[in-house]
Amino acid sequence: MMPGFRPLELRQLLAPLAAAALLLAGVVSPARSTDFIVLGDMPYGRDQVGSLRYIGKKIRDGGYPFVVHYGDLKAGDESCSDALLTERRDIVYGLLEGRVFYTPGDNDWTDCDRAETGGFDELERLARLREMFFSEGSLPALPDGSVTRQSPDYPENLRWQFEGIRFLTLHIVGSDNGRVEIDHSDVDAALAAVDARDAANLAWLEAAFADAQDAAALVAFMQADPDELEDRSQRTTACGPQRPSDCNPYLTFLERLTELADEFDKPVLLVHGSTNRFCLDTGFGGWRARKLWRLNGPGDFVTVDAAVVHVDPTARRPFRVHGLLSGDTAPGCDGS
Repeated sequence: MMPGFRPLELRQLLAPLAAAALLLAGVVSPARSTDFIVLGDMPYGRDQVGSLRYIGKKIRDGGYPFVVHYGDLKAGDESCSDALLTERRDIVYGLLEGRVFYTPGDNDWTDCDRAETGGFDELERLARLREMFFSEGSLPALPDGSVTRQSPDYPENLRWQFEGIRFLTLHIVGSDNGRVEIDHSDVDAALAAVDARDAANLAWLEAAFADAQDAAALVAFMQADPDELEDRSQRTTACGPQRPSDCNPYLTFLERLTELADEFDKPVLLVHGSTNRFCLDTGFGGWRARKLWRLNGPGDFVTVDAAVVHVDPTARRPFRVHGLLSGDTAPGCDGS
């Protein structure tokens, strides 16, 4: 022991020197644990507008850093008019002023060609949605790192970092990702647009993993439940320009996500909505990517709540989830 120093004083003296040595050695300190809010598939109808406003108060009172809405801010049989979309935009973005991330759902544009929603051209509604929700200067603001968007063509795809964790949104929707029920758009043009969006999503996913090599975990958000198919007999057939329909619209994305998660070898969470199970799948990556998890978030009429996601990349269970209002822990997607 150094003469004249007690053990506690000696540790206090050496701590700054040890930290400096780590920096010089290029060692990155581990990410801190953090909580954030996810919700989607709501508000479905006027009754849930009031519920969502109450959820917003709870979010603000809780001091959460940001919110992610994973799409479907209206029911499938509600109007797709500018007036209703504007109302829902303002409600969702008002959950936590300047710190709400949103990725579109199929109810928000793909299914707008239904008669009960107004019988719109779905591609026109997508273009309008991008204008209304993702205009220049509309990026959320976070104190820890910058928020970037993919391109002017896909302004809805965002990427950010917080507490050493990388996050990204991907525009992948239900209704077979827009490959079915094309009633008021040119079918060939609509399917070509899906192919282009698929390619953009894959490029954005790969860029996120490449950018996350110094991160402790990665979390991705999209609307579609990748297990939900219009025709389950096509489960093993990938979609693409040569086969734009009668195929699995999520297969290529899932295969690439699994490969990238395996190479990353750190905790990865995929968050989505679209179906009414609220569950946390700890084995979503199977034997190929053991650190890939999946959260099927609340919403879709059944669970009118938001979810609090706790991330601790150093923990044995890096992701823990419970209802914001209920406090209930998300069950396992296998029924556990």
